[in-house]
Amino acid sequence: MKKHVNGTELFVQDQGQGAAVILLHGFPLDHRMWQAQVESLSSHYRVIAPDFRGMGQSSIPVSPMSLTNYAQDILALMDELGIEKATLGGFSMGGYVAFALLRLAPERFSGLILANTRPEPDGQEGRKNRMNMAVSLYDKGAAAARDAMLPKLVTATTLQEQPQLVDSLKLIMDSMPAEGLVHASIAMAFRDDSVPLLSTISVPTLVIAGEQDAIAPPDVMKSMADHIQGASYHVIPAASHLTPMEKPDVFNALLLNFLKGIKA
Repeated sequence: MKKHVNGTELFVQDQGQGAAVILLHGFPLDHRMWQAQVESLSSHYRVIAPDFRGMGQSSIPVSPMSLTNYAQDILALMDELGIEKATLGGFSMGGYVAFALLRLAPERFSGLILANTRPEPDGQEGRKNRMNMAVSLYDKGAAAARDAMLPKLVTATTLQEQPQLVDSLKLIMDSMPAEGLVHASIAMAFRDDSVPLLSTISVPTLVIAGEQDAIAPPDVMKSMADHIQGASYHVIPAASHLTPMEKPDVFNALLLNFLKGIKA
């Protein structure tokens, strides 16, 4: 369904009843990356999976976006849906938005899930790569992001042995509005440093890494988890960056076990 919030129109999948769990997708994806989690969790929880502004079925921004702007959209969506407090989950770019949300309104969240993400900002080379991606998106459309990201999202084995998953990923990425991805690329390029935030996080936190993830390597994620008081850290074997889709059964088991310990 679509909701008018914060001066824009956001698409959101809202399924199940109970304590709210908000799942924030990565780049260049949308809420569909969470389908296995929505199906698994919604028998016990109210699962909210929105599309960021400019991605999926949400409206394309008319002015430059920052990670704070994406976070403000999510807070407005929570208000619109009557969600006072939720467990917050972020994958990759969704993790960056989760950090922005914790800076804006930490009192709105009762638990935190950080999957395949990192707290450090981009360095000069990283920013250059994202700006080059933005130019490519204008030249080639969403295919530029698909071609660059697909080999990094799943392992070589998965690329060969799970053609249905690969086709689903291509379908999602090819459907992205190129201009929306441009906004996201630039927002990520100039995101804030979230390392100082880590020691202030006081809610139960689950950190999930992929054993073969080159984008958010396990050692980087382990260091992040070590800086969050009481965080639980897990590495999913034989997985690359997109752990929720590549190894959904293992990922879901970690989520369900973690959520049982959250007090709404």
